[in-house]
Amino acid sequence: MEYTAPYTVRLDHCPAPGIYLRWLSPLGAWDGWLFDGDFDDAKMPEAGSVFRPAASAAPQVLQRPGGARQLLRAGDLSPAQHEALTSIMTSPQVFVQAASGRLTPVTVVPVTTGRTSSDTRTTFDVEIELPTPNALTRA
Repeated sequence: MEYTAPYTVRLDHCPAPGIYLRWLSPLGAWDGWLFDGDFDDAKMPEAGSVFRPAASAAPQVLQRPGGARQLLRAGDLSPAQHEALTSIMTSPQVFVQAASGRLTPVTVVPVTTGRTSSDTRTTFDVEIELPTPNALTRA
């Protein structure tokens, strides 16, 4: 006989500083990983709206929102861990989970997903794009 019971997973506190990602795996389960290695913040400018006041005047950029991105790194992974992390690249739903449990949807940006550092250990890099902050709401 097999007994099953629902359970709730809650992240009380991060054991180390880092960014905890949750994503929908190909098997339909929610996978997670704490990226506690080095990470880099970046801001990528997007094309802004242009206003041309007269034919002879130079165009003026009215707004240029930037997309905030973070490059996350995980190192010293076994081949099985690396394979499990690569499923994040094709996942339809990826979230950053805060210590409070709040989920923030993010977009995964395609980058090189890993470099072999030896026959048995690898690293994994993933870049995520954070949502544009809304000035009318508070986080």
